[in-house]
Amino acid sequence: MALALWASAVVAFANIALTFVLLAIYLDTYKKTKSSFTMGLVLFGAFFVMLNLAIIVFWLFLFQNVASAASFVDQASSYMLVVNLGETLALANLLRVTWK
Repeated sequence: MALALWASAVVAFANIALTFVLLAIYLDTYKKTKSSFTMGLVLFGAFFVMLNLAIIVFWLFLFQNVASAASFVDQASSYMLVVNLGETLALANLLRVTWK
């Protein structure tokens, strides 16, 4: 399996971890304020976690079970790594701003 595919999966799990930290902060804030905006952030975070889990499952399932797609996954995995790294940078910045 391509190194980029595994690296992309690791980064996707890091994105999930960052999102869980954000969710914890947003849930704590929601308990204090009952703001609909904060609830929107909680829902966004929950959907973002589901999206990243679906991406991981989809790519690993596709690579392992669809023989004709294995070369496509190998080729596309480096692009997915770049996308996941972009998500990581965005989430890290959002976490930095939220924590202040």
